[in-house]
Amino acid sequence: MSEDVSGDKLNNNNQMKTQRTIATIATIALSSTFALAGYEKEVRLDDCPAPVREMILANSRDGKIDEVELISIEDKKIYIAEVDLPRDIDLKVFVNGDGSLLKTREDVRNEEIPAFVGELARELGGTVDDVEKETTGKTVTYHVDIERTGAPDLDVVLDASGKVIEKTEEAGD
Repeated sequence: MSEDVSGDKLNNNNQMKTQRTIATIATIALSSTFALAGYEKEVRLDDCPAPVREMILANSRDGKIDEVELISIEDKKIYIAEVDLPRDIDLKVFVNGDGSLLKTREDVRNEEIPAFVGELARELGGTVDDVEKETTGKTVTYHVDIERTGAPDLDVVLDASGKVIEKTEEAGD
């Protein structure tokens, strides 16, 4: 007694082809979405345009350039250099595609955190977890992570005088 299984095999082959076609279409759709939205990739410092490379080096404070990321959205390019400074300080240098400096952002060591940051953390019922100083032109802001027990942690942005510019609760805490 032999059964005719060729029909089942044909159906399985057709299903597999259909699944592959759907997967291919999904891949193409995702690729197109990323192409429209932009992309990010790591590049070598030597491969950056000369004005970008010069701006990164001018603002790296003789630190070790760990990596450079290129973010490209439509016709805009931004280079972000991650620099390791002495005493375990991380610095990020943000440079426009034309070589102009957008901003820098660096870790602030505990002993260099402005007093108003700790005062604000206590007022909000928490403790300071991390502080980064961001400099855009002559404008300085502090990006502060505040840990709280029994309440969501906070991300707070302060101006140089300690005024709260933005305060958001971290999701999932």
